[in-house]
Amino acid sequence: MNRTWLVVALLTIGIGAIGLVVTAALAQSRPVATTASTVERGRWIYFTATNPDTGAPIPYSGGMMMPMACADCHGADGRGLRTPMFVSPDIRYRNLTDPAGMREPDGTRGHAYRSDEEIRRAITEGIGPDGEPLAWPMPRWHLTDRELEDLLAFLKALP
Repeated sequence: MNRTWLVVALLTIGIGAIGLVVTAALAQSRPVATTASTVERGRWIYFTATNPDTGAPIPYSGGMMMPMACADCHGADGRGLRTPMFVSPDIRYRNLTDPAGMREPDGTRGHAYRSDEEIRRAITEGIGPDGEPLAWPMPRWHLTDRELEDLLAFLKALP
């Protein structure tokens, strides 16, 4: 194994460990009340990747090997992050659905998501608005309809 690969692997493990610590700390506070607003429930999902009612992890397939929450890759503000292995996009709803095209991490414009259904497909199937697979780090989240509704409400509320 060359030195660069080892450094990248250790950094990835470190990022995953930080995500697990944050998730564990938030999970200690227990899930939000079932009477919480849709946005609050979506915030819970975004930061913990757990069900807001039970605290159970939301299952996923593909993507990163270590369980991570949306915020671990896309940032607390949804504007994306740069990591040693990938650059994640800005997933604020207004960016995703911008008629001029979603602003990509490199500043160029990509395809716009034209509906909540297209965003659902990206989150649950890893398919972009152009019908192409999303980049390898993106997990395919197995969200319930309510969890997806909550998460979308949170993304729409991000400034």
